[in-house]
Amino acid sequence: MAKVSQLPALDIISGLKGTLDFYVWKGIPVCRSWPRSPGHRRAPAVEAQWPAFTKGARLWPTLSSDVQKACATMSAGTPLSARDIAVKLYLNAHHLYPQIP
Repeated sequence: MAKVSQLPALDIISGLKGTLDFYVWKGIPVCRSWPRSPGHRRAPAVEAQWPAFTKGARLWPTLSSDVQKACATMSAGTPLSARDIAVKLYLNAHHLYPQIP
């Protein structure tokens, strides 16, 4: 990661997609080489959780506005979004009660 004085224009960033990744980290504009896949399979236990994560993420738009607001309240002051909280709650319930679809 390298600090940059300012982020370049979007057309420059788009032209470097796949090579360089520009972003803001803790308010500091930075650049790094484009993230690459490690090129290997994940552990079976990790891969086994992917379907539950997918379902949890897809449930977000179906949640009532009251539940979404509650998740937003829970995420206040954290780096997590309301959707992150909802997925986390789903995964915790799925882990504790695997019979839940």
